Formats: sequence, C-alpha cells, structure tokens
Amino acid sequence: MLYKYFFLTLALIISSNLCIWAQKASIAGTVKDTSSGINLVNASVVLLNANDSFILKDTRVDKEGRFSFQNLPDTGRYILFFTYPRYVDYSHKVDMKSSSNGILKMNNISLIPKEKLLEQVIVSSKAAAIKIKGDTTEYVADSFRVQPNASVEDLLRELPGLQIDQFGNITAQGQRVKQVLVDGEEFFSDDPTLVTRNLRADMIDKVQVFDKKSDAAAFTGIEDGVRDKTINLKIKEDKNHGMFGKAEAGAGTHGRYNAQGVVNLFKGKRRMSAYGTVSNIGRTGLGSADKEKIGDDEEGGENYSGKGLPRAVSGGIHYDKKWNADKESINSNYKFNLLDVEGEEETNSQNNLPTGIILSSAHSNFSNSGTNHKANSKYILKSDTTSTFTVFADGAVNNSKNTTNRSTANLRGDSSRLYDNISSGFNDYDLNAFNMNLSWEKKLKKYGRTVSIYSKNNFSNDVAKGESRSNSNFYDVNNNQDSSAVLHLRRSMNDNWRTLSLNVNYTEPLTSRLSLLLNYTLNNEDNRDDKRSFNLVDHPLGNIIDTAFSTRMNASLWGNQAGAALNYAYKKMTVKVGNNIKLVNIDIADMYAVSELSRSFTNWYPSASFNYKFSNYKAINVSYNGSSINPSRNQLLPFRYNNSQLITYLANTALGNSFNNSLNGYFYASKIVTNVYYGANFNYTLTSNPITQSILVDPSGAYTYRFVNMDGYTNNSYYLNTYYSKKIKGVDIQTGVGLNFNGGVSYSPINNEINRLNYNTSAFAVELHKTKFKSYTVYLLGQAGYTVNKSSLQPDTRNNYWFYTFNPSVDIYFMKKFQLHTDANYLWQQKTQAFADDFSRTIWNAWVGRSFFKNDQLTLKLSCNDILNENNGYERTATNTFFSENRYTTIRRFFMVGATWSFTKFNNLKQ
Repeated sequence: MLYKYFFLTLALIISSNLCIWAQKASIAGTVKDTSSGINLVNASVVLLNANDSFILKDTRVDKEGRFSFQNLPDTGRYILFFTYPRYVDYSHKVDMKSSSNGILKMNNISLIPKEKLLEQVIVSSKAAAIKIKGDTTEYVADSFRVQPNASVEDLLRELPGLQIDQFGNITAQGQRVKQVLVDGEEFFSDDPTLVTRNLRADMIDKVQVFDKKSDAAAFTGIEDGVRDKTINLKIKEDKNHGMFGKAEAGAGTHGRYNAQGVVNLFKGKRRMSAYGTVSNIGRTGLGSADKEKIGDDEEGGENYSGKGLPRAVSGGIHYDKKWNADKESINSNYKFNLLDVEGEEETNSQNNLPTGIILSSAHSNFSNSGTNHKANSKYILKSDTTSTFTVFADGAVNNSKNTTNRSTANLRGDSSRLYDNISSGFNDYDLNAFNMNLSWEKKLKKYGRTVSIYSKNNFSNDVAKGESRSNSNFYDVNNNQDSSAVLHLRRSMNDNWRTLSLNVNYTEPLTSRLSLLLNYTLNNEDNRDDKRSFNLVDHPLGNIIDTAFSTRMNASLWGNQAGAALNYAYKKMTVKVGNNIKLVNIDIADMYAVSELSRSFTNWYPSASFNYKFSNYKAINVSYNGSSINPSRNQLLPFRYNNSQLITYLANTALGNSFNNSLNGYFYASKIVTNVYYGANFNYTLTSNPITQSILVDPSGAYTYRFVNMDGYTNNSYYLNTYYSKKIKGVDIQTGVGLNFNGGVSYSPINNEINRLNYNTSAFAVELHKTKFKSYTVYLLGQAGYTVNKSSLQPDTRNNYWFYTFNPSVDIYFMKKFQLHTDANYLWQQKTQAFADDFSRTIWNAWVGRSFFKNDQLTLKLSCNDILNENNGYERTATNTFFSENRYTTIRRFFMVGATWSFTKFNNLKQ
C-alpha cells in the first residue's frame, strides 16, 4: 500500500509540472542603468503569478544585460520584479495575450540608482515589508507589529511563511529551520531557540530566510543540491553597540524555585554573552533543554529527561569577533551544567519466547548526579579571496555519580515464580575528551578547481570506580526455591582512545556543467580498554581480578578510503553520482582471553542524487546511498565487563559486513503571499545480511547474547510524511494537515528460532494557528494514530493500539498590561494484551502576568504547573517480542510567583 501511495504522489508531482515544460511562450528583455545605460549584470529578475504572487521562476541578467524566461503558458498574466544592489526595486505587470507569436519582448528595463532618487524631494515613503533577493526572502522587521519588549521568537510568529510551534521549533516555507544566525555568524550554539528566545525583536533590522548551501558547495562553487533552511538576523546598526538582557526569578510551593539571567554586550563586530540558571523545575539551560514543558526527553547527560526530581545549575559564556577587514574571526563558547536527579520507577514487561512467556515486575530507586564542562573555539583566517585556514578545538570534562537499588520478580506465563533478584550498585565515572581539527581550503585559478585538506584528531580518556551486588533466588515449576546465587563485584575502569583522520579533496570542472570530485581519507583508531572486576564473594580482599567479568583489550583500526563523483549542474537541475571504496584492517588483542584477532573488510559507498528546483519555493529531490557496515570491535569481542549474574555476552569473530541501501526524497512548494505550503519527504531502507543480537533464554531466566549475521534475511524500514498548510481568508486562520507513516520488518534469533517483527504506525495530524495583535494568539496541534506490532513467534499476541495527542496553547492580552497564557498536553493510549489498561494524561499549565513601566520592562507572573496534577511519568515500549511499561517519579503540580526584568542600554552612534 505504501508503494502505491508513493508512486501515485510522484506521478501527480510530475504530471503537475509537465504543462510548464510543454509550453512555448517566452519573455525576454534587457536591464540597464536609467541614466548611464550600463548593463546591470547579475541583476535579479523574479517571475511571479499575477493572481496569487506565487514565485514561478527567477534568473540573473547576463553580461550583455539580457534576461529571459522560457516555456511559459501563452495565456498567463505575470509580475516581473527587478532588484539590483544600490538601485530602486521595480515591478512590472505583463499579459502574455499581448505577445507576438508567443514571444514578449521587454527591451531596456531601466533601474534608478538610489542616490539619484534621494536627490529628489520625497515627502514620505514606506519600504516593502517583504523583498525577494535572488534565493533570499527578506522581511523588514519594523513592518510587523509585536508586543513591547517582545523576543525574536514573537517577531517570527508574525512573518508570512514562518510558523513557530509552542516548543520553539521553526518552520519556514514548509521546511524545518536548522540554524539561526546573527549577522551571518553562529551565536552561542546551533540551537535556534537559544537565539530566538533571548534576542529582542526591536534589535532586528531584517530577517533573511534562505536555503543555505552545503559547506562544500559554498567553497567549490559546484552546486550539489544540498540545502538547509536557515534564518539570518540582521542587527540594526544602532542596536549593535550596547548592552541588553533579562533576569527572571520565581519561588513556588513544594520548595520549587527557578532563577535565570542572560546579558549580552554588543560592540560592532565584537559580541559577548553570558547566562546562568538555577532551578528544580526541569530547566537546565536557555536553549533546547528549556524549550519543551516538563517531560521533554532530550539526549545527553546534561539534560533533564523528565524522569525523577531534578536540581540543576547551568551557565555559559560566548565571545565572537571579526577584525583585519573581516579576514580573521574567532568564535568561542564555554558551558557548564550540574544536574542532580532522584526518583523511583516501576517497570512491568512481557517477553514472548518460542517456548512461553516471561512476565517481569521491577521496582527501583535511583540517585544520579552529573557535572559537565564544555568549551570550543573556532579561528578562521582568510588570507586572500582564494584560501581559508580554520582551526577548531573543543573539549569536555564530565563526571557522573549514580546509585541504584532494584528489586525484580519474574514469573512464567502460568504465573509460577521463575526467579527473584535484588540488586544495588554505585558508580563514579569521569570522561575527558579533546578534539583538534584543522582545515585548509584553496581555490585555484580555474573557476571550480579547488583543493582542500582536513585533519581531525580526538583524544579521550575515562576513569571509573564502583561496586555492584546481585542476589537471585530461583524456583521450580511448583514455586519451590531450588537454588540461589550471589555476585558482588568491585569495579574499576581506565580507558584511552585516540582517533586521527586526514581527508584530501580535489574538484575539477570538466565542462561548464560537469565537474569531477575526487577524495581520499586516511583514518586510524587506537583503543586501549582496561575494565577490571574483583569478585568480593570469592575473594573478600578484592585483590584478584575475576576475568569472567573483566576486559583488557587493545584494538587498532586503519582505514584507507578513496572515491570519485561526477556532478552535473544545468540551470535548476543537479545530478550527482559517485562511489567510494574503503579498505579496513582491525587488529584486536584480548589480554585476559590470551587471544588475538585480525580482520580485513572491503566497504562500498555508492551514491546518486537528483535535484530539480522549479523556483525558490518549489523543489524535488531524490537520492540513493549505499553503505557497508563493519562489525564493531565490541560486536566481534564483547566486553566481559558488561556481563552480570543473569546476562552473558559471547564473542563472534566470524561476523561479516551488512549492507544498507537507502532511498530518500522530498518535495516542497510554497506560496508566500497566500500562505500556502505543501510537500512530502520519505525514506526507504533495506539492510541485507544484518548484524543482529541473538538471544538465548535458559529455563532459569538467564540471558545469553551474541551478535550474528542474518544470512539470507533483509530488514527494511520506511517513513513517509506529508503536509499541507493554508491560511483561510476571512477568518485569518493558518490551518495545516499531515499524514505520517513509518514502520518496517526486522528479523532476530530468539532461542534458535527466527522471529519476524512487523511494526508500523500511521498518524493524521491537524494544526491551527491564529493571532490578533494585542488581543490573542491561539495554537493547536492534534494527532491521532494507530500502532501495529506483530510477532511471528507469538502470532496470537495482539499489541496493536490507538493513540491520541492534543496540544493547545492560548495567549490572551487584556487591560493593556495583562497577559494570560495557558497550554496543555493530552495523551491517550489504548490498552493491549501486554498493556492491561488504557493510559491517559493531561498536563495543563497556565500563568497570568502584568507588565509595568513604559516599555514593559518588568513583568510579574503567577503560574501553575500541572493544574490537574496528572503528570504521571509514563513510557511504553514495544520491540521485537519484548513489551514494557515504565512509570516513574516526575514533577507534579506546583504554584509559583515570579518576576522578569528586561534591560537595555544602547550607545548613541555618531552620525
């Protein structure tokens, strides 16, 4: 069914554009200076549909001053928009019905220099709110009204073509924005919310939205079709010299507190910023960790996952500067984070085996603390217009302390006791990492001929110490205890890793359209793992290493990779094909097992891509990537350090490569003026000879794991996401709908039988957004879906379920200075055979605030988190034949009183 849907969509896309290619009408003309008659080479000419201002095509004026648009419908009505630096913009309406034989000639389009226009007496003027400059859509910030003291995020909500959800995620012209720059430079990090929520809207001169070329395309000038949607914020000149920031503090019931502050010092091309936070309500910073409500599950040890009760302290410093006529620049950051989390959790699981079912119920309490320090700095030297030298260094120092106590009861399918386990442990872990990357990029005399060299170096070390204790009692089928076991280990770890990589690239233009790309990479890895366990049951003094739970291993990897690609770029089409070959040699020495392993692998990386850009706001892309996947050293020879009383990992030195075939694609289109956006993206991946973990569960409930190749089997996975968004005229509501599909098939051996898992989720989403200046803002996101999990080993076990989510958010402004905000997160999941009860949860938050003073610098708030007191920590997992429910401690209802103070002090510039 999925294949039919995809090919039908593709057919509609192609057929919708055939009519454009089939017509014979054209527009041609020249663009000159109005007084001197000089050809305005590279002037931008944009063709828009006269009915809805939808951008159809764009081009540049050539050396003779000419431009042309071909293959147009001979009955169309259009607007031609002309722009050139330091010249007044000009638009002109045309009707193809007035053309002669399908050719409309527009000779001598004359643009007026701005300085000449300024010589005339002008009473008043108003700049266009939106301008199209080639590939860039530019918004004049002051043309859009926002609340006093508003943030950049508030400003972006008002711009046509941009949408911001309640979590701060930005969608521009139907595509997710991956980066927000400030005057073309990265500010603090690549997290957009850190910029948009902490810069003031009244500082912004222009907001530029564009498709940022890949670093390779920007350097070589060879278009590769790779683009990332990016926003650049142009700071007003008078706001680029001074200080601004905000401070926030709050105290609440149940001992809840929150305080944070940020200060920015701007002086021309030098910027400094600093922030700090202290909180026990789940905030761990000013960026992505703070962007979602309680329950956000961010990756990384410094972020709060929503599990447990947190106490967090964080801070950071940013510095960037340009000098020497912008030939030199530096961008540096430092961040630290302290996070302590305590809590309890319960996990109920069901493991469906060929011979029966194991039911497990576990309760644990945990205490985790972590400290993280990160710093990075990038120095760029552009000695001339053809060469760039870059030095990038970063480092991290991390410490974590974890303590866990856990009790588990395991039952057979007939509810008879299988085994009980009580375990406890603590671990003190330190990880230090340092990276040093160097690059040199050189453009040679011939346009498109370039050479670049990149060197990457990583040095890491970890040290740990701790203990683990496990007590197990085993029972026969009559619930009688037949044995018991105790394992008490003292553990220590001291590992060192080094990774070096050298990459050389060369590009050669074969013709004006065809380019050759060559690359070679040498990489080396040296890993020295020393993980020791001392069995305190057998040797209470802890002076004898237990090799059954210890690993001392040295591993070395050498890789040589070379490849070539052909890149064809003509007008708005880009085609690229290539292949890389990598030879890998791995040598592993296991000291405790007194064994050595030497393996060699040949890897293939074929690739192909097709990109066609109909206009700045309409494009299609299809790409293929193949890749060999080597077994890792830990799959070939697993660390025995990870063994425990009930878990054993076995080696498999005969593991071979698996191979991935991945097909990706996207289509997007947008009409900025009418706020219409639609598109789709998809992925389909086949993995042949996959490396899979084989599981053996013995009658006592002990698990044995071993990595194997599934010869003759192929795993597959897919996703397809579609969307359509349109503003409804009259009621002025932005509406959106989406259909999302994802799933696949995977194979895994369980007790020497092959399980085939079919899994898929289908969902339908609806989105609504409406705003009225100084009155209200409403945002709504709803989703309904169905999840299927079907196992071949347990065909009668049904674990399919419906789910619904509902996320409304409302802001109301009243009595001039008051604001009411409320948002909710509703989740419902249907019960299944493995999950006995329906699960539902509504997290409802609200606050009311009043602003004070002329520019609303001070805001006082009264807020309530989780009004209904329903924030029950919950996760549901279904993988292969294993199903589990996890319930845990999390932040519940509390009230808080707080204040936010915004401050600014900008210097007056001498005119």
